[in-house]
Amino acid sequence: MSEQKNGRAGLIVWLYTTKYVNKLKRYGLVHYVSKNINYAVLYVNKDEREDLSRTISKQHFVRKVENAYQCELPKTFDGVLDKVTEMAKKKTELEKSELETSRRVI
Repeated sequence: MSEQKNGRAGLIVWLYTTKYVNKLKRYGLVHYVSKNINYAVLYVNKDEREDLSRTISKQHFVRKVENAYQCELPKTFDGVLDKVTEMAKKKTELEKSELETSRRVI
């Protein structure tokens, strides 16, 4: 139980064909496979991301490998509502000032 979890990192694997998608399972967790666009979302340990992306890109059925940044996005929305209401107030004040200046010009 004292073992700490390594964070997950996502990889977007662009494929020539989805026929060999099962071979990706040895590198990590295959989360999603798109047969129309020919890509797969693969989750691996953060520590192994660079090495695995190099080895996966050498496979004959892989077009290219990109990092997926969804795991790095913030998952909390603390204070977002306050920021949005503040931005809305600034926008309405700006519109009012522009309206007043346009009336003065006329």
